[in-house]
Amino acid sequence: MNYFIIKAISSFFIAGTWIALSTILAERFGSKIGGLISNLPSNILISLIFIALVNDVTYVTDAIISIPIGISICTVFLVIFIYLLKYKLLIASAVSVVLWFLLAIISSYFKSGSLAFNLIIYFFVSITAIFYLEKVLKIPTTQNSKKHYSTLQVIFRVFFSGSIVASIVVISKFCNPYFTGIFSTFPAMLLSTMIILSLNQGSKFAQSTGKILTLSLSNIVVYVLAVYFTYPIFGITLGTLISYLFSTLWIVFLYPLVKRLI
Repeated sequence: MNYFIIKAISSFFIAGTWIALSTILAERFGSKIGGLISNLPSNILISLIFIALVNDVTYVTDAIISIPIGISICTVFLVIFIYLLKYKLLIASAVSVVLWFLLAIISSYFKSGSLAFNLIIYFFVSITAIFYLEKVLKIPTTQNSKKHYSTLQVIFRVFFSGSIVASIVVISKFCNPYFTGIFSTFPAMLLSTMIILSLNQGSKFAQSTGKILTLSLSNIVVYVLAVYFTYPIFGITLGTLISYLFSTLWIVFLYPLVKRLI
């Protein structure tokens, strides 16, 4: 139990700091590069490491089966948030989070044990979302902003994201792998990013970055697929490094595509 408590506390500080730093870096490069960088594995990376340490590698691979569904729900979350942001930030935040929880609960009742089937659902949802944002809502792409995050905003991201990751570690101790996989995709990074961008740089910049985030969520899918195969073969440390390399290469692949198409 002491070992478990240490892992939960350390996950809070490691994940929170990691995500805060990635946001500061992403702010410098505009919505396209910022959206891609922000979705490099952070919450999910730390969550899976500590879930594996608290439980075992088999638990992680079982949980990964449901993660594409969780990313699909996050995609819907982003689309709803972006759409409602033209009204009020509070409305966009509240409705999108409530919808995420409802979809997560529903998915747990209609769960599929097939990773391939869940991936098909994700790709369908992702392509539909990108088409809707680009062709229907016509969300424009914006350049970088000269505004910078305040110290208070950075601290907010550390505590907000860190608390979510720590909660996931705690939940994994008491829930089955499928629900843990769904909850590990809770959009802490996305929610805090969209809130801070809206408050600090305006709703249009937040919507533009959110559109790129919708596409770059595919990077999380690439990462967890790599973990699914590398953790059992290479172990947690080397498996994490190899999987992160794959996710980084995927971002490199996406960048010229984003520049041309969006």
